[in-house]
Amino acid sequence: MNKVKDRHSLLVLIVLFIGYTSVYVDKYTIGISLVPVAQDLGFDPSQKGLILSAFFLGYTLFQIPMGYLNNRIGARPVLALSIIIVGVFLAIFGFGYSLLFLVIVRFLAGALGHSGYPPSVSNYISLHFPLNKRGFAQSAMLASSGFAAFIGPLLIAPLLVYIGWQNTYYIMGLIVIFIGLCIFFVIPKSTKEERQNFKQKNKVPFSELLGDKQLWILLLSAFFINAANYGLTSWLASYLNEARGLAISQVSYISSLAGLCILIAGILGGYFISRFFNEKERLVIFAFSVLGALSVYGVYLFNQLTLSIICLCLANIFLIMAFTTLMGLPHKLFKQSHIATKYAAINSGGVLGGFFAPMVIGDLVAATNSYQTAFLFIALTFLISGAIALAVKRTNNLAS
Repeated sequence: MNKVKDRHSLLVLIVLFIGYTSVYVDKYTIGISLVPVAQDLGFDPSQKGLILSAFFLGYTLFQIPMGYLNNRIGARPVLALSIIIVGVFLAIFGFGYSLLFLVIVRFLAGALGHSGYPPSVSNYISLHFPLNKRGFAQSAMLASSGFAAFIGPLLIAPLLVYIGWQNTYYIMGLIVIFIGLCIFFVIPKSTKEERQNFKQKNKVPFSELLGDKQLWILLLSAFFINAANYGLTSWLASYLNEARGLAISQVSYISSLAGLCILIAGILGGYFISRFFNEKERLVIFAFSVLGALSVYGVYLFNQLTLSIICLCLANIFLIMAFTTLMGLPHKLFKQSHIATKYAAINSGGVLGGFFAPMVIGDLVAATNSYQTAFLFIALTFLISGAIALAVKRTNNLAS
């Protein structure tokens, strides 16, 4: 199998990282963007929830077709086209004039753009990077989540304030399209033999997926922890603006601080868990889920803004620690040849949680005219995820 030359591999990683960052910036800043969008177009919380959830519905439905397309035509064209499509729909979002229009745009962005990039990156790394470098490459891609959560609000909020949300999305769209073109020209092609080997290596009978209890446990746990994650991420800006009375610029600083906590916890969390809590992952996930539930409700409970922000930072730290531990379990629980397929199934369940949570929270806020029920819902999903994770078998009893 051809490997990426050492002198070229760093450039490839940088371009893939930038692509991943642009994907996460879109995910994390939509909550901030919807504050002025809702004010301009007169959307209520339920309608904002529909826009947020439409994205995750498209993402969920198209993950499997995009995985199939990866095997058919290779990772490189899917990587480039995915990012270009994300950029196109970012620009189209700027033309938004109605609820239906924005719901359709976000659905298509998730379906045709976002759903293709993560599996394509994993596919490409598996095909082109030596085994001893794949862990670092995958960790770098995951770190883009925290980086985007930190840098995204700082970049987007000033644009929203000074040039408006429509112009902001036009600019974002053009930048992301350019990133997609860079990916197309920088990433080397995969050969037909490499794609065929990858397809055969990761082929798992559908009956085995349905019958694997461990898979379903992880899938359900991922569903609820992502409900907590994307519920908090999607609605934080609206809560801070509407309930706390903060300006968009202040909201961006707080969101960026939370993103910095995600970045640090994401980088250090894996080492911390593997070093001190190896084979105790179930308990780690449960403990962090309980702490996360308490912290996230503290965001609402404390009237003093400083205490609320501290709780927000702690909630994000506990969330990413629980999430990274959970998503590391497939490597210990499943055969090497089954990891890619089963990981994708678990990730699909997680994304589905991102579909339900923003919509449910929007309905709760609209029905009660209070964010208390929203934070109770997020805390509850945290707890359920941790409780489900306790059902995972001890990893040291499993065959490698």
